[in-house]
Amino acid sequence: MKKLVIGSRTGGQPDPDKLAKAILLFRNAPRYGGASPAQLVFNRPIRDSLPAHRRSFAPEWQRAADVLEQRMHRALARTTSRYNATAHHLAAFPLGAHVLVQHHATKRWDTPAVVVEVGDNRDYIVKTASGRLYRRNRRLLRQRVVVMPGTAVPTNVPAQIAPAPAPEPDIEPRQRQQRRPRNYGPATRRSARTHSAPLRYPA
Repeated sequence: MKKLVIGSRTGGQPDPDKLAKAILLFRNAPRYGGASPAQLVFNRPIRDSLPAHRRSFAPEWQRAADVLEQRMHRALARTTSRYNATAHHLAAFPLGAHVLVQHHATKRWDTPAVVVEVGDNRDYIVKTASGRLYRRNRRLLRQRVVVMPGTAVPTNVPAQIAPAPAPEPDIEPRQRQQRRPRNYGPATRRSARTHSAPLRYPA
């Protein structure tokens, strides 16, 4: 509906005629099961701005309402089963849980908050550090691990493994092997020109 209102503007201003035609087309557009809102209410389509033959609105061309309703339920059940095939259950948050709130525009988890109220329909009221309250769905919240400085080390952490002792030195020193000189290429050539002392002005 918002797209219809935005698309019915002329020169930045809303056009009532375009909006009325868009609403008529919206009422005749089919939904789940193949029935449009007009067919669900009047059991037949209504005339809109698109040209159509007068016999297309005859009752024999309209399907029975119960057939359309059964088709709608089958389509809805098929869509639900496909969605639940890859869906995951999200655990509920208790009161006082530290969470991160997803930003609606950037899709980033950049707003830390605390759960202050739990709703009935997987909705939560969270409070940010500035004191503002937001109502968010469970899918827009993520568990946040709070790390405080100076926290004591848990007792269930295993002790650190001591390093292995260094090997004892040999009693008899080994003879050092003479290293072969590395080949760095030809020696740098220097100029054989005789340099004269610079002429300086007397102080």
